[in-house]
Amino acid sequence: MDINWLEDFVCFARTLNFTKAASERNVTQSAYSRRVKSLEMWIGAELIDRKTFPATLTQAEKNFYRAQRAW
Repeated sequence: MDINWLEDFVCFARTLNFTKAASERNVTQSAYSRRVKSLEMWIGAELIDRKTFPATLTQAEKNFYRAQRAW
């Protein structure tokens, strides 16, 4: 796992917007999306519900975010 994936995750959880999060992380939106997908694959759970517009946090992401902040 790459520490940047966690930072990307926190940025999306805060902004709830791929474009804004990618801009804040200084990467293209496609690269940002790949990094978030890599984190999801590493965790083994979908963290972002991409079927809704705008994209929303899944329950797994809410739980992961709480755990990550507590750590």
